Amino acid sequence: MQRIGLTFEEVVELKAKPQLRMTLAAACSQLQARGYDCRPPMLELLIQHGVVTPANSDAWSQADVDAAADHLEQCEMHTPYVVMCTALGCRYADFLRSLRAAAEHESAKYGRHIPADDQYFVMHRVPPRNGTPAKLTFTLCDDIRERLRRGAAA
Repeated sequence: MQRIGLTFEEVVELKAKPQLRMTLAAACSQLQARGYDCRPPMLELLIQHGVVTPANSDAWSQADVDAAADHLEQCEMHTPYVVMCTALGCRYADFLRSLRAAAEHESAKYGRHIPADDQYFVMHRVPPRNGTPAKLTFTLCDDIRERLRRGAAA
């Protein structure tokens, strides 16, 4: 089974470098950033059921977070964006990489920071073919492009 949510390496590449030792809340935040629908009480249940075994609830290691991610992946506990990516035939990492590339391209083009936020862009999809995942690209929304041309805030 191919992982749908982000791996540790992908979260470091696409989001932010996580801490080495994390509180339960920080572990939960990292799992959410990786595309897992997770709340602190869910992690407490994983501890109670022996799915993860951090030294204590506020001493989560990366291995503990990875074990929780594996369990959440098996249970298909994904955020809506990850579910959307599944329906589109791509991974969440593909979505984030394409969105970031579009934001960087448009930021360079206009000389202003354009956030890597899908609310600023129109998503285009080439469906999966012959075993390859869908290809996603993004273009600026017309209203955002017009605001930038006028010199207004995006």
